[in-house]
Amino acid sequence: MLSFMVMAATSLSFAQGMVDSLSQDESQIISAIAPYSSDMRAAILDVAQYPQVLVKLERVQSRTSQSFQDLIASYPREEQEKFYQVTRFPELTNTLTSGNRKSVDEVKALLKDYPENIQQQILAVYQDHFNDLVKINDIYQTSQATVDKLTAKYPAQVQQDFKKVIETPDVMNLLTDHIDLTVSLGESYKNNPGAVTQQLDDLNKQLTDQDAKDLQEYKDAVAKDPKLQTEMKQAAGEFAQQYDQDDTNPTYVANNSYDNYPYPYWYGYPYWYTSPMWYPTPFYYQTGFYYGPGGGLVVVGLPSRFYANWFFGYGYHRYPGLYNHYNAYYNIHRTDIIRRNVFRGFNNAAYSHFSGANRPVVTGGRNRPTAPAASHQNARVVSPARSSSHVNQMNVRPGNFNTRGYEHFNASSFHSSGWQGVRGGGFSGGGGFHGGGMHGRR
Repeated sequence: MLSFMVMAATSLSFAQGMVDSLSQDESQIISAIAPYSSDMRAAILDVAQYPQVLVKLERVQSRTSQSFQDLIASYPREEQEKFYQVTRFPELTNTLTSGNRKSVDEVKALLKDYPENIQQQILAVYQDHFNDLVKINDIYQTSQATVDKLTAKYPAQVQQDFKKVIETPDVMNLLTDHIDLTVSLGESYKNNPGAVTQQLDDLNKQLTDQDAKDLQEYKDAVAKDPKLQTEMKQAAGEFAQQYDQDDTNPTYVANNSYDNYPYPYWYGYPYWYTSPMWYPTPFYYQTGFYYGPGGGLVVVGLPSRFYANWFFGYGYHRYPGLYNHYNAYYNIHRTDIIRRNVFRGFNNAAYSHFSGANRPVVTGGRNRPTAPAASHQNARVVSPARSSSHVNQMNVRPGNFNTRGYEHFNASSFHSSGWQGVRGGGFSGGGGFHGGGMHGRR
């Protein structure tokens, strides 16, 4: 009898654990989507109802990204960077490769409205690798035609939403990487669209309010600690030596070339980044601060997931003041640090580092560094080219701060990190989000 009771209790405990697990997964999905704009949230909910199309598109992307990498694999790294830049402007590439081959003057006329550095790179590819450029354009146009074919039988709005999500490759990538959870999201929305939409709207407002509060606290702590500011600048400089983006320039900040032109989904992001990097970004997006007038440090947010992975994997042992600052932040927010705000990328890295199971080994007063985790996209990761362009990127006129681009950067980082800890295996039923889900669980 006692044995039976123990078995029954164990079964009930297991069942309750499964319920709790599913509830957590549901909350993760909702909180991951919430930071995006209302039109993007609507598009995500729409395409989530057609997982069979997402699966087919993922298969297409697997082939096209491999074809692109095979096409440029024999070229030096510096040349590959130029190709990746070209891919960010598919309409321009189509124009350049249509009809007869154009003269240098004709190409320059088409490029005149683009940033100067990008003009030079695209012109170089056009002159030196025209046949490859034609093939790259064919990959993109064929992929887009496949989207049209796969979605042709659906309403016009659904077709538009698929294109919208594909044009935001970080979203598309994550929806397909966790297709079981995307299925559940789509079923829940189909069963009760009003409730799911309202829940996302409410959480978006909660996150916006909490973001402002958390960021102000972070800014205040930095502002009153000159030594901390010095270490932040030094750490940013060392990070730049390993992960600087040589193709960036502060003038981009004014013309929105960052957030408007990601690396297209069909080609994938550059393989040398150890974390997903779909959008070329000004350097201060990663560090969370730039240098204002007179060289003063202007904080715009917490560091990115990309920077945080580097710092907690390698850089932290060199900057004890900054390390202690991050530790204090973690201790204050650790009860809900993973899901509390849009800076989830940094929060997840801090949680992973400071939680008991992953505390660094300390020997001789120095923490032993560990290597950052590699991205799943590519196995052949190499160190990016080094340069000093971060010095220019960090000097930003306040009027040039790209609010729209930075908000998207944070939203995509939050979304990406939000799915990191969600388990596979899925869950059945379409009513998973009923009852408010994340409400009151900040």
